[in-house]
Amino acid sequence: MEIDIVSPADDLESLDGVVVVLDIFRASNTILALLAAGAGRVFLVNELDAARRLKAARPRAALLGERGGLPPADFDGGNSPAQAARLMRPGQEVILTTSAGTKAIHRLGGAARVFYGAFAGAAALARAIEECAPRRVSLLAMGLEARQPADEDDAAAWFLAQRLRGQRPDFAAIRRRLLDCPGARRLRRLGQADDLEFCLSLDSQAIVPLARFGQPAPWAEAYRP
Repeated sequence: MEIDIVSPADDLESLDGVVVVLDIFRASNTILALLAAGAGRVFLVNELDAARRLKAARPRAALLGERGGLPPADFDGGNSPAQAARLMRPGQEVILTTSAGTKAIHRLGGAARVFYGAFAGAAALARAIEECAPRRVSLLAMGLEARQPADEDDAAAWFLAQRLRGQRPDFAAIRRRLLDCPGARRLRRLGQADDLEFCLSLDSQAIVPLARFGQPAPWAEAYRP
């Protein structure tokens, strides 16, 4: 199995095989938390206006998201794994739009399978990938707003690559470093430090968000390897 670490600056449209989207602070973890709390489809929307239109068409869905790390005033809530269970009801559809992670899926139509990856679901993700037996796995480190590298996404890509190679990297050391990285400090400045515990937990969830392509938008659903 060939394992590549890629970024949004690469030609994502040409990726085949399995792609894992890594937006650790926080879209990957928010999607995982929503599905773990029993959400139905989590629609992955790239633009605010598109999310609002989808909400108008599906008024019973929860409208969640962020720009600049904060929820728009007319949304039901933000991009928060810590609050996910309180922002929706079990079985409810969710519309999610974020600055990076939910935009990535719209460039990955050539992939055989797309997962959202997180430390919290690392073991389940490794099993899911092994089930696919792919020739190539691309670990997509999204970075801050898909424009500049983020320590947490780069660390997750390296960690998962090592896991897929059968190694057992020292997560405790990674966690200590990431608790003081720029992304963590940014969440604290935004008053969202409570998300760090979920984002920097290891193997706390048994499901993996699996992306599906379709109308009215791509969505994520829970996959149990």
